[in-house]
Amino acid sequence: MCLSAGMAFINTRMELLSKFNMILDLIATIHMVDKPLSIKIYLAILGLLIIIKRPDIVDKENRVQSVPTQQLLAQYDYVIIGGGSAGAVLANRLSEDENRTVLLLEAGLNEDILSDVPDNVGILSHTSYDWDFKTEPSSNYCLAMNNYRCYWPRGKILGGSSVLNGMLYVRGNKQDYDSWAALGNAGWDYKSVLPYFKKSEDARAEELADSPYHQKGGYLTVERFRYNSPVDDYIIHSGEELGYKVQDVNGENQTGFTYSYGTLRNGFRCSTAKAFLRPVSKRKNLHVSLQSFVENILVKKNNTSKIAYGILFRKDRRNFTIKAKREIILSAGSIQSPKLLMLSGIGPKDHLEEMNISVVHHALGVGQNLQDHVGMGGITYIVDPEIVPNERRRFTKNHSGIGSLKNIQELIQNNSGPLFSHVISGGMAFIKTKYADKMIDYPDVQLLFSGASDYGLNDANSRGVNSKTASALYKNITKNVQAFGVLPYILRPRSRGFIKLKSKDPKEAPIINPNYFEDPHDLQVLIEALKFMKEMIRTSLMRKLNATLLDTKMPGCSQFAFESDEYWACYARHFTATIFHPVSTCKMGPINDSYAVVDHRLKVHGIDHLRVIDASIMPQIISGNTNAPTIMIAEKGADMIKEDWS
Repeated sequence: MCLSAGMAFINTRMELLSKFNMILDLIATIHMVDKPLSIKIYLAILGLLIIIKRPDIVDKENRVQSVPTQQLLAQYDYVIIGGGSAGAVLANRLSEDENRTVLLLEAGLNEDILSDVPDNVGILSHTSYDWDFKTEPSSNYCLAMNNYRCYWPRGKILGGSSVLNGMLYVRGNKQDYDSWAALGNAGWDYKSVLPYFKKSEDARAEELADSPYHQKGGYLTVERFRYNSPVDDYIIHSGEELGYKVQDVNGENQTGFTYSYGTLRNGFRCSTAKAFLRPVSKRKNLHVSLQSFVENILVKKNNTSKIAYGILFRKDRRNFTIKAKREIILSAGSIQSPKLLMLSGIGPKDHLEEMNISVVHHALGVGQNLQDHVGMGGITYIVDPEIVPNERRRFTKNHSGIGSLKNIQELIQNNSGPLFSHVISGGMAFIKTKYADKMIDYPDVQLLFSGASDYGLNDANSRGVNSKTASALYKNITKNVQAFGVLPYILRPRSRGFIKLKSKDPKEAPIINPNYFEDPHDLQVLIEALKFMKEMIRTSLMRKLNATLLDTKMPGCSQFAFESDEYWACYARHFTATIFHPVSTCKMGPINDSYAVVDHRLKVHGIDHLRVIDASIMPQIISGNTNAPTIMIAEKGADMIKEDWS
């Protein structure tokens, strides 16, 4: 249940406030204060109490208002397509010059107040706030999923996927950016991009205060998650016994273990809409148009060049054409940006002709070079903390049991409690398998830790694992069992996929083929990650919890010996776990790279006045979560635009 409609109740706040105690008394007579509420009741109560008691979360005065269509200008200096992780940053930075007009077009609605609560990760999935993409059926991966298709959530909402994601703030590795520059992209080495990471950041964690890699005062707030399960301490410090430091993985070195940092403000989600748009929502030269679906980028030809001059979008069942005086900036993401380019006649000639789309510009790389972090989902370890002297407490949380009245009250009234965490916010590690270079700081695997006993079942349900498989895997995880989860994934997969059109209909989702495990090396790295995890639970610290791997076999892999290399390869092909980081479908590169879509200034090769600025321009995927790098790309891209027009 989403409470966008509940925003209308804000004006009756005093009336609701008078009923507040009556509501709590009524609920208390039906439910014990610690008893989990049903999801509908939980969301209804939480949303109602936010409206009544937490106007700071509602933030009515600063939330972006969609400009009425009758007030739209015929022409803007800059037209930005997509109000997500990149588009929100660009809208803020380009409207800093009050003499320049900026239009930001977003297909979705404004943020929902419930999405601010960290533990509510996933509640917007499969709703109108989610593009709800799915990969094509495969016989090589996603075998345990319904119809053999992996679910790819993408934010159809102001703030984009920064409203749906896990909020983890990770920048990647220095080597990633140096390799971008080595491919012919001047100005994208680590030394050049670090200032743009820092420009955005308002680092509020005390331990980051004096770091030369962080700074305060930016729009994007970065904090530690306010709640950790006790088991998280054991997992994170177990790495020390294996030679890994507990350290800032966004600092001098990435290799190591860490508690998770997130795009959080006062414990709550800090999306790019909250960070970059709300502070400037009163600017007269910035118009934001919500529920505005762009169908075409308009390009005109003259004797010597092709020039993007406007866009066609649909809103309120009407079509509108807006012109751009200076530039059109495409920031629709790694799926929608190549899709819109192809719909506009910019893409591989043969594919466009197959779709009966007039070819405006042949660009072979549009939709190609798709990369994504992939791993194994649902891996669960049982713990028996009773063997720890004098410690009889529960070491893990039960995610499905968090939504109780007690925890809601703790969040609303005390700004504390487990609702300030989520299922994979326990911490992370960047480790090296035998395939990584031991001499440099360039890990090849990331581990995400979950302090939730029901991590496996939660992960299976959220990814669309069929119910028969999910039930078989986690039948022994009862409410009294204590457990934790580890999600391993490879940082630099060699496999490459693609995005293509299904038809010329703008409303139809594209073909998504990630080609997971096409290169067998990717599976080999994952198998080595599982061997590392085996060593991790054998450390003296984890032995205090008697941690053991859940030994229920994956249906479909019973022919292989449990924990053998063949078993884990089979498991990965069944419980294929993307971490939702699609990138590189409009790759950046020099003109002599036939698959490069944009140059190092993010200008589309062959089309004037058109740039792509989002995660799709990454020539190679970075070694970590992609949201912070996408924000960095937008910060750097905004400066490039200003420089080019100065």
